[in-house]
Amino acid sequence: MKKTKLIVDFEYDFELLGITSSAKFHKLCWSLNKGLHTHLVKIDDHVAHDKAGKEMVILNAKHEDESCEIYLYKNKSPENESQLILPEMPHFDYVLKIIGCFQTFASEEVLKQLRDVKYIEYIAGISMDKLKSRDNFLH
Repeated sequence: MKKTKLIVDFEYDFELLGITSSAKFHKLCWSLNKGLHTHLVKIDDHVAHDKAGKEMVILNAKHEDESCEIYLYKNKSPENESQLILPEMPHFDYVLKIIGCFQTFASEEVLKQLRDVKYIEYIAGISMDKLKSRDNFLH
């Protein structure tokens, strides 16, 4: 009997930025709010799945206005430090997901603005093309 496989191709209309910071989650949110003039607020924990299919709970915060949405995720699960929302890049402590805003500006200009935010030690764009765990960022 012939089997048919369903392949779903999602549209990833957001940018991901990896952040290295030794600051606590709430302190980084506060710093991003001051530096970017946003209002990141802690929301319900994000639930994603690791490679083995086990659920993992991820801390996250959200800013939303008419033009954009910004999410800040902690890369490591508070329940199990070995579970990462971005397992390909364990060197990042946080992941910033940007939907909508900043798309009219040059990416380099946004990164420059974020590099000036207090408590961010390193920040870099993440290419979605080769990222296997990109489905973890779909809501």
